[in-house]
Amino acid sequence: MQATTVRLPFALRYGCRQCSWALLHSFPDGVRPGNCAPFLQQPIDHVRVEESSMGIPSSDSPAARPSRRGVLAVTAAMALSATGLAACGASTSSSSSGCTSPGVTSQEVKVAVIDPQTGPSATTFDGFLQAAKARFALQNDEGGVNGRKITVVSGDDMGDGAQQVAAARNAVQSQQVFGVLSASRVDTMYDYLKQQNVPVLGYPGQPAYAANKNAFGFAGASATGYVSTAQMLRMKEGGATNLANLAHNSAGAINSAKGIDFAAEKVGLKVGMKQWDIPLGSFDATAVAIKMKRAGVDALSAQLLTDSSVSILKALRAQGVKLKSVLVAGVYDPKVSSQISDLLQGAIVTPVGTVPTELGTPATKKYVDTMAKYAPDTPPNVGFAGPGYVSADLFIRGLEAAGSCVSRSNFIDSLRKVKDYDGAGLLVTPAVFAPAELPNGTPYVKCAWYAVYKGTAWVPDAEATCGELYKFD
Repeated sequence: MQATTVRLPFALRYGCRQCSWALLHSFPDGVRPGNCAPFLQQPIDHVRVEESSMGIPSSDSPAARPSRRGVLAVTAAMALSATGLAACGASTSSSSSGCTSPGVTSQEVKVAVIDPQTGPSATTFDGFLQAAKARFALQNDEGGVNGRKITVVSGDDMGDGAQQVAAARNAVQSQQVFGVLSASRVDTMYDYLKQQNVPVLGYPGQPAYAANKNAFGFAGASATGYVSTAQMLRMKEGGATNLANLAHNSAGAINSAKGIDFAAEKVGLKVGMKQWDIPLGSFDATAVAIKMKRAGVDALSAQLLTDSSVSILKALRAQGVKLKSVLVAGVYDPKVSSQISDLLQGAIVTPVGTVPTELGTPATKKYVDTMAKYAPDTPPNVGFAGPGYVSADLFIRGLEAAGSCVSRSNFIDSLRKVKDYDGAGLLVTPAVFAPAELPNGTPYVKCAWYAVYKGTAWVPDAEATCGELYKFD
């Protein structure tokens, strides 16, 4: 039998960097860093060990030249080197033999958070990363999950499709993460993550959260193709009779706007004006306000980025447009509402998929306290902090369901069976991830918990508003 020749640097016994070099450059095919077992399982009398005191042999050294000798006995160096190799394997693979997955070691699970941290979408999705980190920090202080701490790397997709794909590829290929958390207005990375079988959890505003098995909306499945009448019922309760329906030209926003049209008809509310190409970020909204005024609308539903919503409200005031019922996205953030409180009197809002923190329940108090401890610069009701926190909590639930021998496949399969996830007590209704109305469970929009702006504060309704769930084209 031909001997296997392995050149091991002398420094191998002292660290895994050299282990990785040796594995990449000297081991038989199929053996790579983090998996020393295939080498160690070979009969030791068929292994040659040659050492270089400099760590990496030069091209003209004897250690770099192919061996002409047959089977040789292993010297005492083999025992020392094998000890180093075993340590390397333990540090880069899961806790038990054959229990390996990218981004998982015996002590760590690595996850990426991809969201808009710069660009016009950043204000809207503010807080997602910080709140996710806070939830993971709390879990780590409590011992992690099955003895593993959760570490976070972040990627800025800038609200741009090409940048989102680049961030996802970097996270999976370079950072070697186990899974991804995300909230964004773009959805270009989901095909890639599906191909790689990477779990992705986050804001279910994109179609992938309706059918991609690896995609889990923090509050349930995407509402793509479904709508609840809850929002229209609540706006009618506020006096709405003639609605303006505004949205950005993006897949998620337009799907929501189409659903609003459908739901308005179901509850007998007229849609007198609609525009689904509203610019991203701050802009001169005078023309939009004039169109609304001419249409005689008395209510506004705006599926917009925060700065776009503020631009609309300012233009409406300048044109003297009086509205009976207003629901605009992105203004629940106290940094926003405090600056435009005069524009918000009587407006209604619902946190993104969660209950208002103003309810003061044990769950909301724990959330507020956790944010104060681990993310003191991020208010708990800023932008997408709630979805970030719950997305991280859902990731933890998935790890717990997968057990100690966690892999991407058993994480996805185990979490897909869950039918009663309450989002650490922050969801309006429990999320269902098992197949239901959609392959990925129940759309998350059936119920919402609204709050009304009065004076300088949001005052939550006494109870959630639930509507009928309809499928529409």
